[in-house]
Formats: sequence, C-alpha cells, structure tokens
Amino acid sequence: MRIEPLTFPAPGGGALVSSNARGGTTVRSGRPGAPGRPGPAAAPAAGLSLLDSLAARTADLSSLADVLIDCVQGGASVGWVKAPTKEQATAWWSAFLADPDHRTWVGRDDSGRIVATASLALTSKANGTHRAEVVKLLVHRQARGNKFAPGLMATIERFAKAERLSLLTLDTETGSLAESLYRRWGWSEVGAIPGFAKVAGGALVSTTIFYKQLGAR
Repeated sequence: MRIEPLTFPAPGGGALVSSNARGGTTVRSGRPGAPGRPGPAAAPAAGLSLLDSLAARTADLSSLADVLIDCVQGGASVGWVKAPTKEQATAWWSAFLADPDHRTWVGRDDSGRIVATASLALTSKANGTHRAEVVKLLVHRQARGNKFAPGLMATIERFAKAERLSLLTLDTETGSLAESLYRRWGWSEVGAIPGFAKVAGGALVSTTIFYKQLGAR
C-alpha cells in the first residue's frame, strides 16, 4: 500500500513541476496566463507522479474509472444515479484531473494499481483562498479494510496545513458509513440538507455537511 499525489498533464501544454520553498511542488497548468497554484506536497514513501507517458496515463485513468464504477455500484452517492460506463467514467476523470484547482491523491496496491483516491477542490475566489473542499473519497470494495481512506484523509490534511489552508469542508450521504467515519476522524457536523441527491430508483436522500478547522491563517 502506498499513497501518492497524482498530476496529469494539463491541456494546452502539460503540467510543469518544480520544487517550492517548503519542499513540496508547484504545478502550473499549460493554459496561457494561468496563475500557478500550489501543488501536492510530498507524501510518505512516494514522490510526485507526473504522468508524461501515454501508457501510464491510460493505465491510471482506467484504474480510476474502475474505482468510480465499483463505488457507485456499491451504493456510493458521488454524483451518479447509476454506475457510469467505462468510457463515461474515464472521460469524467480526464476532465476532473485537468482542472487546475483540483489536487488528487491515489492509493496503490502492491501491484501499483490505483485502488483508492481522494481529491481537494481549491477555490480561485479572492475571499476563499483559505479553504478547500474534500471531494471523491473513493476506495474500491476489494481494497477496503487496508486503511486507504484514513491514509488519504491524513495526507490531504497535511497538504492543507502545509499550504496554510485553515478550513476544509465536505459532504456525504446522511446515514452512510462515511458519515460515521468523518465524525470519528474529528470532523464537525454542520447539519443535513434533506432531499439533496437522487439515488437509484428515484428516491431523494439527505446529505450531511462537515467541516474541519486546521488553525488560523
């Protein structure tokens, strides 16, 4: 098991990776005029994985698609009513990873295959640069019980602290296992929004909003 940050080449020129003063990395998208945003800090036992090889990029996208499909099939409420096709899931990940405000970490099994992932969505709003949202914490059902989820969350929090973020938020389906895990990991509950998301069969379920304060900026 290992957890590492993942950076895909951005459209229009790829991603440039360089060291920063804190020993992490800075990723600048290849889009003309795009300001640099801080990239993932170094994670335990792994360096930054810049996928400049088409074969590696294809393999990792395929694995990420498999994780998404498996989690939705298992009942996860992560933006899909029914499980996407492999093509749809791959296209979704391609677009998600190309967003310069997204930071993504992955968990790999002993073979190097991605079996878990979690992301942080930064904000470009001037009044929100101190906060970010945790999104798409996903662990393939075959890989659960191996501490990927707490490992990914701990890695995200370390990155957020290193980048001087003081507030993290997230939401999850009310009554889900994830809801109890976030409480266990020290997240504070704001409340629930009824009828927030549609699930298979057409029913509407509530979502619970959580936050974690990491310290004053």
